[in-house]
Amino acid sequence: MSLRGRFAAVSSGIAFATLTGSSSAVWLSYTAGQQRHLDTALLRQAEEDALRGAYVDDPPGSGRPSLRHAELDSATTYAVVYDKNGQALGWTPNLHAAQPRWDLIRHGAALPFDLWWNNEHLRAVVAPLPGERRQLLWLATPRTDLDGDARDLARRMALAVLAAVAVTAAAAWRLAGALTRNHDRIAAVARAVAAGDLTARIRIISGDPEMARLGRDIDEMISRLAVLVETQQRFIANASHELRSPVTTMLGELSFALRREREATAYRESITEALASARRLRSLIEDLLALARIGSADFESEPVLLSEVAQGAFESSQTAAEATGVALQAACDDAIVEGHPGDLQRLVRNLVENAIRHSPRGGVVRVEAQPSTDGIRLLVSDEGPGVAPEVRERIFEPFFRSPSARADASGAGLGLAIARSIARAHGGDLWVDDAGGARGARFVVSLRSYSQPFESAAARSDA
Repeated sequence: MSLRGRFAAVSSGIAFATLTGSSSAVWLSYTAGQQRHLDTALLRQAEEDALRGAYVDDPPGSGRPSLRHAELDSATTYAVVYDKNGQALGWTPNLHAAQPRWDLIRHGAALPFDLWWNNEHLRAVVAPLPGERRQLLWLATPRTDLDGDARDLARRMALAVLAAVAVTAAAAWRLAGALTRNHDRIAAVARAVAAGDLTARIRIISGDPEMARLGRDIDEMISRLAVLVETQQRFIANASHELRSPVTTMLGELSFALRREREATAYRESITEALASARRLRSLIEDLLALARIGSADFESEPVLLSEVAQGAFESSQTAAEATGVALQAACDDAIVEGHPGDLQRLVRNLVENAIRHSPRGGVVRVEAQPSTDGIRLLVSDEGPGVAPEVRERIFEPFFRSPSARADASGAGLGLAIARSIARAHGGDLWVDDAGGARGARFVVSLRSYSQPFESAAARSDA
């Protein structure tokens, strides 16, 4: 069953149950009130007849009572006098043909009850007659009007309930149609997106602000999904290209070396070229694995001294710095942050190596830590050409290389992407800042500071 049908069915069921319950309560209250009114009249009539001795001798002097014909609120009344043994002594003229048996009317005094007599539904009461004879008066009246009114009221209420349920079902069906119209559109767009159409949008124009907001949120989600898919496709294409290059070089060198007999020197040159490509391939694979691990794996945070991180990064980058004559300087003092020491050292090493590649010969790469309102900021600056404003975000995309860096095939364009992933995994971020009017680029890393007492790794090792 559709959502529209379920909504109409549930609404109709609730309306039916509610109206039936309330109608039943009204019907029971009405019939109980009418019956109480009849019982009160019966009891009053029985008490009056019993007190006045509502019967006469017939014939006079015979001692056999003959009850007078009485009326109860313009209704026919039946009456019988019974002795203590249950024998009928006298009755109203309308009971000359037969009288009810004592076992049918034997009830407590002043307790009205129902019975069927001569195919007629009666309401009756028993009252004791005064005197020592211990005689009882049975007084009854037909329930015809009471039962007829109850049936008529029940029929009218049933018709009213059915009409109300029909109206409720129609209104619920129409309301559900209006409410689910947007749901149908959302479902259609979801199916289109699942089929691969990331240009589908909901664009709900609705008077319901919640539904309109839901449509906007889903459209925004689809837009971000489209960006992620595009980024993933571009990443896969770039990774395939970067992986293919060293593999192609290795295959070419090895195939060339085996094409014919060569001297040992020629074999050594081919193997050296293939080994360089293999090392580049291994480095690329390690960077890809690091990028995947940083984005998905959790780590236990611990206090990390930034001066030790910078020193470790400098030691890893010292060879490249000496080859280009770049000086490395650090000013981190006693700044302590929370994080993973190995990942933070990789972050700083990537930034330092990037700064070395873009620094002129004899330049300076500086790493310094500064306190900030949200923790500690680590600054890595160089004296190179800087980063153009239009590419300051793109340089953090995997495999992106600026035009000036494309001639340098030493990197695959993953260093800065890995560095930003590490920063964000530590609850911070990485971006390019203006160098304050100075020449070069300045990368800023925001990290959480550590405020508890701390003992450095060097001090712990000395102890």
